[in-house]
Amino acid sequence: MKENSVEDFDSLFVKEKSGRKYIILIIVLSVLALTSVYTYLSVSAVRDRMKIAHVQSQGSPEINSDLFTQLKEKAWLESRIKMANGDSIGLSIDLEQRRIQLELKGVVILSSKIRDCSISGFFRKMDGNVYFAMFGTPLSIQQFKSSIAKNPFKIVEAPKDTIAAQAAADAAAKKDSLADENVFWTVKLDRGFDLDIQGIDSIAEAQKKYELGKGFEFERNLKNIASSFQHILRFSKPDYTPEILISIPENEAKAILRALPRNALVTIRI
Repeated sequence: MKENSVEDFDSLFVKEKSGRKYIILIIVLSVLALTSVYTYLSVSAVRDRMKIAHVQSQGSPEINSDLFTQLKEKAWLESRIKMANGDSIGLSIDLEQRRIQLELKGVVILSSKIRDCSISGFFRKMDGNVYFAMFGTPLSIQQFKSSIAKNPFKIVEAPKDTIAAQAAADAAAKKDSLADENVFWTVKLDRGFDLDIQGIDSIAEAQKKYELGKGFEFERNLKNIASSFQHILRFSKPDYTPEILISIPENEAKAILRALPRNALVTIRI
């Protein structure tokens, strides 16, 4: 009787172990299936975006690929000249020289050295015709979103006496001693891609701002992930928006954000 009990116990243990293996196998296969579907749909979304770019470039003269470097220089100069003809402040971004500038009628108002930058693979796969259609004329800003107020307004009440004035000064000093703001802003441009500007004072600081839960970036990335999963569950292509991410000193990122008009023109050289 005891021997049968031991055998029954061993058989239950074996069955439980086998059940766990099946559950783990199902989970692994499900993850692989979802990953495969997501990869396929994502690649298809990028290809569709490139097809749209090719359609938009139709009608322009065929460009010799051997002259691509000269073409970029031509597009850059022509775009800046057209922006200089306007009466408003514009933004020029030269990723080759790693420089971002506010300009008015061709005069540089503010210039900042780009500390770090990254671009979507979409931009690296453009041919000459697509590049010229994309960057041969100034782009226009359609929408702003930022981690700080673009145009902050403060109502200040004059202190009644010297005691109140000293209290206000102490409060202002205390506020200035707090941790720096997380300065990050993005604009949607009229040719279907985003320009992201991040304020950093060191590369180590930039890496910290990618940590979990760090304000604007985290919210944006979380929203993109959630949107992608929704598309996967519906077996539809996720939304694909090429991006250019630029990191510059924090004070200059804030100054450019607040000086740039909401419908400003932008010129870019990649």
